[in-house]
Amino acid sequence: MFNQYKIMSLLSSNDEEDSYDYYQDIIVNGIEKKYPVLLESISFGGDGVPIKVSEDVELILEIFCKIQGSMRKLDARIQREIKKEYHVYFDGFNACNDIEQPYYTYYEFLQKYKEVKLPQKGNGQGGLTLHHYNQMMNSYMKHGSDETLDEAEIRSICIQKGQEAGVSEAILVDFTDPGYPVPLQLVKEDKAYHLEPKQADTE
Repeated sequence: MFNQYKIMSLLSSNDEEDSYDYYQDIIVNGIEKKYPVLLESISFGGDGVPIKVSEDVELILEIFCKIQGSMRKLDARIQREIKKEYHVYFDGFNACNDIEQPYYTYYEFLQKYKEVKLPQKGNGQGGLTLHHYNQMMNSYMKHGSDETLDEAEIRSICIQKGQEAGVSEAILVDFTDPGYPVPLQLVKEDKAYHLEPKQADTE
């Protein structure tokens, strides 16, 4: 950042140069109280990627990596059956969808810099969406500490082929009922709405 501000100060007018000198002094002297000023000077593209989105993307990738790694330890016949009946390959995110776009952005970032282990990806035509990944995350939280998933756990986490439309569709509204011990999440399932605890928060 210091080098960037130095270059910008050389290319700017006198008034702007003073601002960039100010930013450089903050960095050189390590004035922590003024660090937020540095962030204010940065122009972020779009709406950015919230921390929660990044955490969810990394968890989704972890889930598919563990599923795929665990399957390799199963009998070949069982592997074929699960692959035939369930979605075991990561299907990516839809960059054209407003909700999934930041997920796509962060996934592309991870893919570029290889910061986490990436699972084997499908052909992108499996029909999986963020709603399905949310369902998988909820199921995974029950078994996430297991180093290896057995056949039953894999089947309980994966989305069954042909049943994609029947998966509970979590609406992006979270709130807490004062009379209930855990946060609640509004869920749409079979055209009906009901309340259920957020599984990830109960662990």
